[in-house]
Formats: sequence, structure tokens, C-alpha cells
Amino acid sequence: MHHYGWRAYALPVLVALTVVAIVGLTASSGTDAATPGSTGGSGGSVTVTVGPSSVPTTVTVQQPAVTTTVERTEMSDARTGTTVPAVTGADPNGVFKGIAAGALPPGAAFAKTGDGTFHVVPGTSKPIGDGSDHRTFTVEVEDGIEPTADDAMFADAVVAVLSDSRSWIGGGTFTLQRVDSGEPDFRVSLTSQMTVRAAQNCGWQIQLEASCYNRQDGRVFINDARWVRGAVSYNGDLGSYRVYAINHEVGHALGFHHQPCPDNGGLAPVMMQQSWSTSDDDLAKLNPGGPVHADGKVCKYNPFPYPRGPSVDATATGSPQGG
Repeated sequence: MHHYGWRAYALPVLVALTVVAIVGLTASSGTDAATPGSTGGSGGSVTVTVGPSSVPTTVTVQQPAVTTTVERTEMSDARTGTTVPAVTGADPNGVFKGIAAGALPPGAAFAKTGDGTFHVVPGTSKPIGDGSDHRTFTVEVEDGIEPTADDAMFADAVVAVLSDSRSWIGGGTFTLQRVDSGEPDFRVSLTSQMTVRAAQNCGWQIQLEASCYNRQDGRVFINDARWVRGAVSYNGDLGSYRVYAINHEVGHALGFHHQPCPDNGGLAPVMMQQSWSTSDDDLAKLNPGGPVHADGKVCKYNPFPYPRGPSVDATATGSPQGG
């Protein structure tokens, strides 16, 4: 006391308070706490909750114990176009055959190259839908294009889209189920730009960024360039475009083919090649002799097979390609 005075009491008290603060911070941010998209731990489940325009849907995925809610602005609030899209923001260097709508919009960086191999994102689901035609699928990501910690976000998006009553289960024909082992009926795969372009995958005959379904491999290729940037026809609505990309390519996996715009100013069928345009004249120029003919019709963008809710009418025309 003679040497340190009041500091003899203050220093021990400050040390004690510091220890208490450190313990409190550690408890509140411990590494054992589960977070959305985490891969640590074992057992439990991830519950993906989707709120479509009708009745909310919940899908349970066998992964670490955590509840993940898909953002309404990203998935469940995916919307149809209210106006015929104007062609703006197109990169003139990405125009092919004069189709400005098919160019890749400007935006964030995407994966240009990957390893060309894929890994399955762990996770399963209960059957989705009540149709008699039961199809299984895996969610996969190309090796080398993103940290594996981000894979769960893509998987959640795929499950959320396919669980929506406006998606393919709304037709009453299909039941879909996510698996992560064995041989699935099809594989939904996030893929780099150049791997998509490879001749054995989607090809590059039409020199516009596309996703596709390769029937020989049973693989849906979702092009990361489009996943990150979207499409001109979606007027910057990236969330709705991502819903479209999944529904369109899974539609090919289920046996559906390309369709034209049926009514000028109406909603585009989900099997229209909306990544490139919602104009029949544009698509006819890109696919001469294909199922779409130049008739002046232009549709509004639409990401769902059944945008007005469940239906039993599911038609398919044309031939499977990318878009």
C-alpha cells in the first residue's frame, strides 16, 4: 500500500473484470454453435422453409442441427414479369447473331474455370410432392470453383425451388427427392463457364452463355456465369432468374422441351429459352428450324411451370437444348 497506493486494489479488480469479459465473449460466439450452411457436427437436420404464394412448404434435409430459412426476396418471392422486357445493360461484346438480349449482363465475378469434376453436396430430403412419377436427384458443385462452405447455399436454393408448389410438383405428376448417395435420376450441378462450354457437356455452337441438361450424363449444368449475373430478359431480378434456371433445366431432366411464346405480352413458358430472349423472333434466329418460329410475339419473363398454382396440364414440345 505504501508503494502502490490505490493501484494495489484497482489492478486485481481490472484483471478479474477482463477475465469475465473474455469468458462471456467466448460463450456467445463459440465454434460449436450451428449456423446456416455450416457443415460441422453430426446428426440433426436442416429445415428449409419456403413461403410460396399459396401454402408454405418445409423440407427437412439430413445435415447438422440448424434451421435455414430461404430469403423471401430470393426464392419464395420470385415473380413473373409485369412488362415486356427492354433490352438494356447488354455487353455489346457478348452479342451473337445480333441478339442483344442473349448477352451476359454486367455484374460480379463468376467462376470461369474449374477442375471438370464434381462433388455431391451432403443432404437428403423427404419426398417432395405426391405424383406417381418418383425422381431422385443430387445437388453437386464442380470442384475448384468455390469454398465447400458455400455449397449448402446452392443446395438450399435448389431444394427450395423444387419444393415450391409453382414448380414441377405442381403438375401432380412428379414426386422429387434429394439423395446424396447411389445413382440418382438426375444431378443438379453448379458449373464453371468453360466446363459448361465443353463439347461433351453443353457445347458452344450458340455463342451465348447457357445452362443445359446433358441427357447422356443425366446432369443439369447450371452455368455459374448466369447464376451470378442473370439474364437481360429478367431486368436485374436475379432471384427470379435463378428460380427459372433451375426449373428450366430440371424440366429437361423430367422430359420437357423448348416452347415458344404463346401469347404476345403474356407470360413466357418456363421451357422458353429465357436466358437468351423472351422474343420468338430472337429464338427463331438462334435455332433455325427449331420449335420456335418468328411470329413477332414477345413474352414477359416467368420462372415457374405453374405460376398461378398447381395444375394438371403439363405439355412438352420441341427438342431439349440449353437456355
